[in-house]
Amino acid sequence: MLAIGFFFLGVLRLQQYQASLENVVYPVGERIKVQGQVVEPPEETDKSTKAVLKDDTRGGKILLILKPLTKINYGDRVAVEGQMSQPAANMKNPLLVKGITYEMAFPVITEAGPGNMTWGMKAQDGLYSLRNSFEKSINAIFPEPEASFLAGLLLGVKRNLPAWLTQDLQNSGTTHLIALSGFNITVIIEGLRLIFRRRSAKLSFYMPLAAIAAFVVMTGSSSSVVRAGIMGAMMMLAYRVGRQSSATMAIIISAAVMVFLNPFILRFDVGFQLSFAAFIGIIYLAPYIREILPLKHEFAKEILAITIGAQVMAYPLILYYFGTFSLVSFAANLAVLPFIPFVMLIGFVVALIGMVWQGLGLALSWTVLFSLQAIIAVIHFFASLPFSAVNGISFSTANAAIYYIVVLELIFIYKRLRKRRFEPGR
Repeated sequence: MLAIGFFFLGVLRLQQYQASLENVVYPVGERIKVQGQVVEPPEETDKSTKAVLKDDTRGGKILLILKPLTKINYGDRVAVEGQMSQPAANMKNPLLVKGITYEMAFPVITEAGPGNMTWGMKAQDGLYSLRNSFEKSINAIFPEPEASFLAGLLLGVKRNLPAWLTQDLQNSGTTHLIALSGFNITVIIEGLRLIFRRRSAKLSFYMPLAAIAAFVVMTGSSSSVVRAGIMGAMMMLAYRVGRQSSATMAIIISAAVMVFLNPFILRFDVGFQLSFAAFIGIIYLAPYIREILPLKHEFAKEILAITIGAQVMAYPLILYYFGTFSLVSFAANLAVLPFIPFVMLIGFVVALIGMVWQGLGLALSWTVLFSLQAIIAVIHFFASLPFSAVNGISFSTANAAIYYIVVLELIFIYKRLRKRRFEPGR
């Protein structure tokens, strides 16, 4: 009865949230004038500058696609005139998570200037400035393409990646490494937890929490990273309690709260889906994988089990959103994922030192530079193999559902076989 009740409450919340977005209507295809405030930091690319404008009149959010190098800042008040269009409302549209239902391509800016920012906007502006300084530190102390790759790992910044490396990431099935999501949080948590677990139970709990907080702050506290950070913190709390059932409830409760605040994340937020899938793979799949791995070294066995568990559960989503079926993805991820937590941790510390003292950052950059070069070389090796990937794959939600049903059934079969093996008289 409670489950049915909460289900219908969820349906009502979804309808209410969706209605609040649908009430904001603009004439599509007509040239109109809109005035408002830039509520997200503009994103610079080679082809355009993207900014999110909140309309003063209707309260809707509009994605502005402007000419490259357009001088517009977070918090500016802007008046634009152009033709309004509406992006497709499908599951691969990340704009809906942010409440953006309209966009305006290359409008004419009639007015632009600094606006009054709230206390929250000022705090957010400070975080984004900190992120920009952190990115500049990475670019100053590391050469290319290692600097761009590390910026992708730590900040999700992909604009400076060379075309060949972007293609290698796609062909090797490792694009998710530079897609800022819960997958990054999961890797950080598990890596640090394994590093400090044998030294101190407190360190294995507090160090990942501190790393999550630092990661969220340094990436600018974007909504997807904050959500992933909350789930990661809840996961660590579950580990602290020490029961798998607690981990289950921690993830369910944190996910339920986030979905209640923004129901669209369940359908449109790639980071939320990846983090949820990766956590499930680590909590439920990794223990069984660890039992069947023919390895004697416990640390290596656990790292490998966690890597495989997270990869198995996240791969259908990666395939669905990125559309590339990599024949070498499993091997490539097994080769690089165990080393990603160390690279992210050391790279973060070195870049942080470089913000304060660039010379010392340069002197310490070698501690992670060779690892970055090795990871890029491994990715390039797998991507260069003949028939490494098939591009343009259409992987539907039905395919993903069938995949997860098969994985779930395999888990049940293994549990039944294991139970029979340990039953008396068998």
